Amino acid sequence: AACKDWDEWDKPAPPFQIFGNTFYVGTCGISAILVVGEEGHVLIDSGTDAGADMALANIRALGLDPRDVRYLLHSHEHFDHVGGHAKISAATGATVIASPEAVQVFADGEAHPDDPQAGMHDAFAPVAKVREIGDGETVKLGDLELTAHLTPGHSPGAMSWTWWACSLPGDPPVCRRVAYVDSLSPISA
Repeated sequence: AACKDWDEWDKPAPPFQIFGNTFYVGTCGISAILVVGEEGHVLIDSGTDAGADMALANIRALGLDPRDVRYLLHSHEHFDHVGGHAKISAATGATVIASPEAVQVFADGEAHPDDPQAGMHDAFAPVAKVREIGDGETVKLGDLELTAHLTPGHSPGAMSWTWWACSLPGDPPVCRRVAYVDSLSPISA
């Protein structure tokens, strides 16, 4: 109710449970997905630099400590989805996990030369700790296991992710396969 279709990227939105241990912590206009685990959490996307502050606040609003975010993943390497990665990584100590094509983009904040939107957007703050992951590889953290799927299209390094989310203790036991699928739309300069 706080947001409308095609809303502003940095408009605050309340956090909410998607299913089980998976929560929306983004803004009205840009998603950020938190997968909560017993030994730490995984965050997919951070939004813009300003959106990162809202994602951190939403994690706190869920009663969780942002310093428990251990890994920071991405959908695609554009400033509206990952412009806040440096801020969240610095605040949490999380390691950024990136596709082979996105590693250099995170290192310097500049669009990949093959990106259909290269030259359209400002650079974003570089990220200090980046680890590369390939198609079909997994990010494991205690009871969490997220699988990387390279889905280039919107950007050369775009990724989609899948994982199992199970109901929380006290709820009827149900597990669902969750897919966070990135856009394949090659919007061009």
